[in-house]
Amino acid sequence: MRGLTAGERALAISVFANAIDLDRVRLAPHLPGRTAITLGRTVVFPADAPADFSKEPVSLQAWLIHELVHVWQFERSTTRTLASWAKTLFSGGYGPARRGYAYVHPFAWDRLNLEQQASVVEHAFLIRSGGGTTDPPLTLRDYAGLTPFPALA
Repeated sequence: MRGLTAGERALAISVFANAIDLDRVRLAPHLPGRTAITLGRTVVFPADAPADFSKEPVSLQAWLIHELVHVWQFERSTTRTLASWAKTLFSGGYGPARRGYAYVHPFAWDRLNLEQQASVVEHAFLIRSGGGTTDPPLTLRDYAGLTPFPALA
């Protein structure tokens, strides 16, 4: 288990500013497969996860940002985050079609489930970083004011 590297911290700050206690975030590369799980301030990535996401392609940086949204969610309300996770799980949102991640623009942030919120921030980060996204096909301006993170506007 490790803390964030200086580069990962810079990435996180570029999105979340001081909304996350980055000193307490831990990354643990232990899972088989290609998925990550966040519980509280710990993100468990696959065993072959990068040693420093900030030195990787923007798509992997966006993966870290997605998981850090979950850290932010847990810091704000563990109960709401776990309830949203369970609702997404039991409604089939984690299956092959990944319904739990899809959202329609425009949206109300507080009405999105935990995965939709993380996807919104991930997509805005990809666009801002030049990585683009087609799911849905939006511009950075489309996200302005719709997340609690002004750096994405």
